[in-house]
Amino acid sequence: MKTVNRFCLYGMVLMGASVAVAEVDRSGLYLNLGVGLQDFDHKRDLDEDTTYLIGGEYRFGKHWATELRYYYTEVDYNKGGKVDVDQYGADGIYYFPMNDGAFEPYLAAGAGYGVFDDGDSDNDEMQLNAGGGLRIYMSERFSLRADVRAIYGEDDDTVDSLASVGVSFFFGAGGEIKQQQAEEPVSDSDGDGVLDSLDQCPNTPQGVQVDASGCPLDADGDGVPDSSDRCLNTPAGSTVNAEGCILARAKEVSFDLSLRFANNSSYLEGYNAAEVEKVTNYLKANPGAVAVVEGHTDNTGAAAYNQTLSTRRAATVAKLLTEKYGVNAASITAVGYGEDRPIADNSTAASRDANRRVVVKVRNTDETQPADK
Repeated sequence: MKTVNRFCLYGMVLMGASVAVAEVDRSGLYLNLGVGLQDFDHKRDLDEDTTYLIGGEYRFGKHWATELRYYYTEVDYNKGGKVDVDQYGADGIYYFPMNDGAFEPYLAAGAGYGVFDDGDSDNDEMQLNAGGGLRIYMSERFSLRADVRAIYGEDDDTVDSLASVGVSFFFGAGGEIKQQQAEEPVSDSDGDGVLDSLDQCPNTPQGVQVDASGCPLDADGDGVPDSSDRCLNTPAGSTVNAEGCILARAKEVSFDLSLRFANNSSYLEGYNAAEVEKVTNYLKANPGAVAVVEGHTDNTGAAAYNQTLSTRRAATVAKLLTEKYGVNAASITAVGYGEDRPIADNSTAASRDANRRVVVKVRNTDETQPADK
């Protein structure tokens, strides 16, 4: 393993020697030459030793390649004697181009067989290998390669390791990759001075001034083009109408009709029709307005009962406004407050009568009125 670590360090040094080159077409044939150290599984009873390698690699494009390669090692037995090791294989390689292709990490895996010849007999075995490395391009035709592999011997269930460095010569066509781009016709459909290929607002009306993106100028950023903006200096964040002018909330309007009911009753015996019509006319003229019908009682009887009674009284008035006067039911809410909100102290018949009431409060929350300039 010390050998593997040492060659990993060599690979890191080679990475620092990379030079930036333009992206080129890597498809074609490579001749790979290298030298490394192979550390054999302890079951083989062999020392680690120098391995020489040669390979023919064919690159299919940006990522994929295949290599036919041969390793040769003359290694010593731990107990004396030498063994010639010949290893043949075919590998698949997947590249990860980086830094505009100046250097390319890769993963590799493949299969082959090894022949161990000690002079007296040959021992053949099937082998699988997997690993990875780094290719560093020094020029279009010349590159360096650092590689680490684990080699599995199927016959004796062994795992050897090989770390190597080497050089490669490229015999392909090479040359920079030409990016084919379809030529776009030069046109300006809306005649605003910005080409269609750059125009983010392609249907600008004739005569409207535009920015570099072809969109109408909007100096105050209120979403209304300057050509239609009657208020050109609107403060940032303001809500504006279609003419670019600030919208202000209309003044809230409140109507208190103080409709009253008989004791212990939700029946509305009489009311001021003229006052009610003020409310209904306002609601019809302002669709965004909302009405809250509030029902109230005096403190006679149980609080829970009074709560229910006040709700019935509010519902009676809401029904009057919708059924008799045609007010939109969606704009009316009926709420009962029982005896919780008296306007008199309930100490006399007159004060209790004042507390038995329904109040209609109307608020216009539409923001539809331009503010004064």
